[in-house]
Amino acid sequence: MKNLRRRVASLATMLALIAAVSVLWAMPAAGGSDALEPPLAASSNVHLLAHIPGTAAGMNFKDHYAYVSGWGGITVLDIAQPDAPQLAGTLPLPHFENEDVDLCGNTLLVVNDREAKDLGSIMYVISIANRTSPTVIAILPLGLTGSGRGSGHIANFVKPDCSQAWVDGGDHVEVVDLTVPSAPKSLGKFESAASLSDAFKVSHDTELDSTGTVWNVGGGGAAAYRLTANPLAPQLLGTTGTAGRNPSPYNDFILHNSQRRGKTLLITEEDYVDTDEVPPGGCRGQGKFETWDLSRLNKGTITPVDTWETELNGMFTGGAVDSKAPVTVNCSSHWFDAKSGVAAVGWYEQGVRFLDYRNPTDITQVGYYIPANGATWAAYWSPTDPNGEIVYTADASRGVDVLKIDGGGLTGKKVKAPVRNEWFGSPTADSTSFQPGRTFGFICPVLQPALDVPYTSVSAQG
Repeated sequence: MKNLRRRVASLATMLALIAAVSVLWAMPAAGGSDALEPPLAASSNVHLLAHIPGTAAGMNFKDHYAYVSGWGGITVLDIAQPDAPQLAGTLPLPHFENEDVDLCGNTLLVVNDREAKDLGSIMYVISIANRTSPTVIAILPLGLTGSGRGSGHIANFVKPDCSQAWVDGGDHVEVVDLTVPSAPKSLGKFESAASLSDAFKVSHDTELDSTGTVWNVGGGGAAAYRLTANPLAPQLLGTTGTAGRNPSPYNDFILHNSQRRGKTLLITEEDYVDTDEVPPGGCRGQGKFETWDLSRLNKGTITPVDTWETELNGMFTGGAVDSKAPVTVNCSSHWFDAKSGVAAVGWYEQGVRFLDYRNPTDITQVGYYIPANGATWAAYWSPTDPNGEIVYTADASRGVDVLKIDGGGLTGKKVKAPVRNEWFGSPTADSTSFQPGRTFGFICPVLQPALDVPYTSVSAQG
């Protein structure tokens, strides 16, 4: 086992060195912004201010710097001027997927997903003591038992003193001791109530709130924990119960991430792989943004309040709620950031949706931004904007967009994004034109062997 760990660590180090040469092309150009490409649609109160090309999955902040996690590594942006971020540094470090990059004190965590079972997952511990020159100070292989679904998708600090992290993405949560950041240690795993679903046993994300409560979400819903002296036996405070467990009207895949705001828990449901449609797995599910009531958490109960879905929901079902987004591929609600009653929600190809949750029983859209050729992984309010109007996106296809929403969305009226006719394909034609790909099925379809172009194009040519 020691030799296996040594080989994994050596491989990770080699990949990091190769990255220094091979992935610089993926980093944004110094200075920041290309010519601004008009969005497909935007509400009148949302404005595109700047664009930094590249690829981005997550973001976190320290002082006046943003640390952007992408598949090529970490990009550091100087956001002292919040509406005009400037490239300040890079750490080439190819990995997948580390969506929700986390930091605490002078330590930033990047994790690489498992390759199979619980093999291949790696945690990179990165020092940001020099804010513009992040440096890998430790590499910790995770799992390595050769069984089960291993962690590695996302790592989050769960102690304010930065000494402990939970790693999600597997059927158990792996706990890592970071008391000495340069010498991290895996303490083992525990089974989270948030993973307990027969349909999809997985935990996905962890959030430490201001009360010291640790929130874990996944296929089994959401669970609130309090840490104890035993890192592998946190105290369970409450769960979303059957209502939050896949399958349910509130969870058709996973509860994706959460933020607590007072007596309300905000959650996105991710739902992007449908197996009950024709063709199956066409990625037409879109998930929801949800509010949950915490007033009875002391009784162990978390109850649903309201949900919100985009304008595409119900278009093929006469308006009935079906969680479908029939004109998109990557289409689900995803990472969000909430501030002062307005959540900025990344919604993949459906852009950023600004949702007013001040009345948790009536979630209201007060702004939207849908970029061309975008896949908006996440949206974040700028911590350096004194007016609370600037939002940064993390977009897998575009990089970073800098947006401004007038009044932080607090003065916005209820709005509805357009759905253009040209966005619609034909499910019947799609199933005629495509067959499932070898590895990922209909998530990555390929043309039928007899076709050079999709059926709709053939028909258009007469």
